[in-house]
Amino acid sequence: MPNNPNWLRYDPDEDKSRHGAADPDCCEEMEEKYGWKLIEIEKIDGPILKVDCVFQGKTEFPDWYKELESKEDEDA
Repeated sequence: MPNNPNWLRYDPDEDKSRHGAADPDCCEEMEEKYGWKLIEIEKIDGPILKVDCVFQGKTEFPDWYKELESKEDEDA
């Protein structure tokens, strides 16, 4: 585990990102949807999020709000 605060989910030393998920299938869905490379699934002890999906490199979710605004501008 990286020597970073828990909220910092990217480890620059290992060049890995972690995203919590309810189950391993969600990790595979993220990999497919966002084109990230899934390298490991770690079990965690959370009440809802049961696994950490570990991806190669720095990964960030798209800014859905900007995408929504852009779509609204196209429809206007």
